[in-house]
Amino acid sequence: MRLIKLSEVMLRTGFKKTAIYSWVKTGTFPQPVKIGRSARWSLEEVEAWIQNKLDSRAGNQ
Repeated sequence: MRLIKLSEVMLRTGFKKTAIYSWVKTGTFPQPVKIGRSARWSLEEVEAWIQNKLDSRAGNQ
């Protein structure tokens, strides 16, 4: 498992910090892994979230 910083999450998703943390709070985005005072995300979980969004978009066409 590879852990990535918020800056990479934002780069991969195209969304800002506020949106990401809002979705984390509502349970619609992967939870970060807390390491001390730092937060990191599982690259695999973020990629799965992106793929799920792409798949649901394709299903709605």
